[in-house]
Amino acid sequence: MQFSPRRYAQMIKRAGRLIAGRDVLYRYNVHPRKTTLGTVYGGWTIAPEYVAPNGVMYSFGVGNDITFDESVIARFQLEVHGFDPSPHIIDWIRNRSQSPKYVFHPYGLGDVDGTLSFFSPAQSGGTYSTNGQHENVNTIAVKLPVKRLETITKELKTDCIQILKMDVEGAEYSLLSSITNCPIPIKQLLIEFHHRIGIESLHATIDAVNLLRKNGYLLFHVSETSSEFSFLHSSCIK
Repeated sequence: MQFSPRRYAQMIKRAGRLIAGRDVLYRYNVHPRKTTLGTVYGGWTIAPEYVAPNGVMYSFGVGNDITFDESVIARFQLEVHGFDPSPHIIDWIRNRSQSPKYVFHPYGLGDVDGTLSFFSPAQSGGTYSTNGQHENVNTIAVKLPVKRLETITKELKTDCIQILKMDVEGAEYSLLSSITNCPIPIKQLLIEFHHRIGIESLHATIDAVNLLRKNGYLLFHVSETSSEFSFLHSSCIK
């Protein structure tokens, strides 16, 4: 794990939220060996012993930091599919060199195959969100393309997802059923929950974690911000 002044500050802030009753401590279902890949800003924590080399990873929500995706490619030789419908992210990806194992798709994850209304970022370089309650978007909505997870797996002919990362700016709550009903195995699930930025309540995230647990996803890590959650599917445990 990478320690930094920012990480220490996050830990202190979380302690304050716990004292104030605005956060909870989550019980881990399993305790695998963990590693954090990527930058402090864009990194995620995984269980490396449960990643099969040369498999497939889906990364929903690219943003402007793909160091985690690049680290997964370098360490495990996974084929990484990145998904993001944000116009400025599409331009950013086009203008940088990529590993041949990184494949970008200019659409997002949704509960329909078509388009959804996204609210544009309030600041240049920010994130698009389908939720108007997101504190970092304005009232201007645009139509952007999305596809269902089942459609994506069929089109890409994927039969197993080693890692699925979802950072979709508040849409994760409505997309949980696409995860729990996914027709192919998902070995590790990484989700950023956005209860801290006005989209949903803390209880909505607690309910989401419990729903995933009931469907075989075992929690093994929560970040210092209590936003990024890492799960290992029970089918991986012998």
